[in-house]
Amino acid sequence: MSSALHPSVIPGEGTFLPHGHFWTDAAFALERERVFGRCWLYMGVFDDTNVLNAEMAGLRFELRRRGETMDGVCRDGERTRALWIDRCGVLVFARVAPEEGGETGPTLAEHLAPYGDRLAMMSANCLNPQPPVGIPFQANWKALVENTMDDFHGSTVHPDTIHPAVHPDWQSTLVTERHGANSDSRWLLADGTAGWWAKLDGKLRLRRFADEAFYRHTFIFPNFYLATFYGATVIPHRVDPLAPDASVLRWQLFLPTTRLETARERAFHRSTAAYLIESAGTVIAEDRPVCEAVQQGRPGIADLPGFTGVYGRRERRILDFHQVMLRQLAETTR
Repeated sequence: MSSALHPSVIPGEGTFLPHGHFWTDAAFALERERVFGRCWLYMGVFDDTNVLNAEMAGLRFELRRRGETMDGVCRDGERTRALWIDRCGVLVFARVAPEEGGETGPTLAEHLAPYGDRLAMMSANCLNPQPPVGIPFQANWKALVENTMDDFHGSTVHPDTIHPAVHPDWQSTLVTERHGANSDSRWLLADGTAGWWAKLDGKLRLRRFADEAFYRHTFIFPNFYLATFYGATVIPHRVDPLAPDASVLRWQLFLPTTRLETARERAFHRSTAAYLIESAGTVIAEDRPVCEAVQQGRPGIADLPGFTGVYGRRERRILDFHQVMLRQLAETTR
């Protein structure tokens, strides 16, 4: 939260999700049907098994690839529901197909706008995959989404990890784009961090989709974001709701390189990937207690009259997320 008040960005009444949407069974059930049962959702990147599985809000998604063809189903308890499946580059997305006669909703390209082309370009670096990681949180999935959008918590929650890695004048060099449901932030790397990546590039000859010394974070509604470093590494993330007060953050590192011919090069690649995974795990371990503490405290503030948050200039992305959620939950046609 920002302590400075700015009249132009103070949200009005009715622009926040009610507090109960972060812990009640009724809200979770509504989100299950109107968000996860209707929106395009990130499934993953196919590997040699040609299978992708995911579970969100009790909906089980099962996808298969046969050559260039993809098919799958959503298992909703004992009910089997058809899926629409599409991809952006190598990033695979699916959504529950609408009932006969129902509204079709947006195409995947429309859902990803205006970042579809950029995501496809970045996804070309989904090479040399590392094992997927899943980290449980005792917190509502939206708390994790809000946490990823909070550009201001690096210096307080991550003083020894993220904060030193980005440019010291980060508030001036941070660039944030907002496009309603979807958004993008990029941080200029500190000179030392950029130098470390440059040395790594010299050793591994990283495949780079762009010549940029940034950490970039692109968010796609409702629960997907793609993180990239130095225009090279690609790390897709997805927040899976398990219960009103439980979720799992799933992510996978891709470290693309053009130099893996010798045993020494392959060993160096493995050690570098292990280091990056450990570093990311450390950062997430710093986020987790904050998200869980917020989750535990929400019921205690729910009854305070007139209690709202005041969002800062760049934290408007969180407010955007609330407003898109409210519109999605209000949709009754299918």
